[in-house]
Amino acid sequence: MIRTALARFSNVLLVLGAAGVGVAAPQLSPYFDPLITPLVVFLVFTSLRGVRFGSIDYSSYAAIVGLSLFLSYVVLPLAGIRLVELALSDAAVIGFAIALSVPATAGSAIIWTRLAGGDAQLATMGSIASLLVAPVATPLVLTRLVGSRIAVPTTSILTDLAVIVGGGVLLTAIVPTEALSTETVERSSTLAILLLIYTAVAGVGVFGIDARALLGVVGVAVLLFCLGVALTAGCQRALGIGRDRGFALWFTTNLKNLGIALLVSLPFAEPLVTAAIIVYYVVQQTGGAVIADAT
Repeated sequence: MIRTALARFSNVLLVLGAAGVGVAAPQLSPYFDPLITPLVVFLVFTSLRGVRFGSIDYSSYAAIVGLSLFLSYVVLPLAGIRLVELALSDAAVIGFAIALSVPATAGSAIIWTRLAGGDAQLATMGSIASLLVAPVATPLVLTRLVGSRIAVPTTSILTDLAVIVGGGVLLTAIVPTEALSTETVERSSTLAILLLIYTAVAGVGVFGIDARALLGVVGVAVLLFCLGVALTAGCQRALGIGRDRGFALWFTTNLKNLGIALLVSLPFAEPLVTAAIIVYYVVQQTGGAVIADAT
C-alpha cells in the first residue's frame, strides 16, 4: 500500500525534495543559472520525441484541441486570476498569472490520461498544440492578466519561448528516436525539471515567506484545481464529449508546464512568485494522480 502510494506520487515527492534542497543549500544556484534555457529546450524535446504525427487523425481531434486551447489560454486564466486576486498579494498573483499563462505539460498530461483510461493520442495532440502556440499566447495572456500591475517583458518572453520551442523541434528533427531509450529520456527529463526547481528556489530564497501567506497560496492552488475540474467537466457534459476524450481535455487544459513557468518567472525574482508556481504544479500533479487512481 505504502510502496504503491510512493510510486504513484514519486514525481510530486521529487519536486518537493528539490524545492527543499533549494531552501537548505542554495549555494550551487549560480552554477546552474546558465543551464536554465538548455534544460527547458531539452524538456520540450522530450515532449515531442517519438510522436508519430502521420498516425494522428487530425480531423476528428481538431474541435476538442481547439476547445482545450480556448479553456487553457482564455477561460481558465481569466476566471482563475479573479479568484487569485480576491485572496492574495501582488507577488503571489504574478506567480499564479505566470502558471496560468504557460502551455500544457505534455509528459504529465499524456501519462495521466493514459493511466485514467483516456485518449492518449488526443492528449498528445492537445499538448503539442498548446506548446507550439505558447510563444505568442503566453506573453499575450500574461500581459492581459497582470499588465496593469507590472511591466511584462513581452518581447523577451516571446523570444525565449520561440528559442526553446524552436530548439526542441530542431532536436526532435535531428536526433534519431532510437538514439535514446525511453528510460534514459524519462530519467533525464526528471533530472532536468528537478534542476530547474532547485535553481529557481535557491535563486530567490524562501525564508522570507510568511507561513500564513504560504498557506493562502496552497488554498488558492487547490481552488484553481477545482475550478479547472468544474470548467472541463461542464464542457464535457454540455457538448456530449465521451469519457476517454474528456480525460484528455481535462489534463491538457489544466496541467501546466513547470519548466516554462519557471523560465518565464526569472525577471520577477520574488520568493512568493516561485512558491506560487511550484505549489500550483504540485497540486495539479497530486490531483492528476488522484483522478487517474480513482478511475
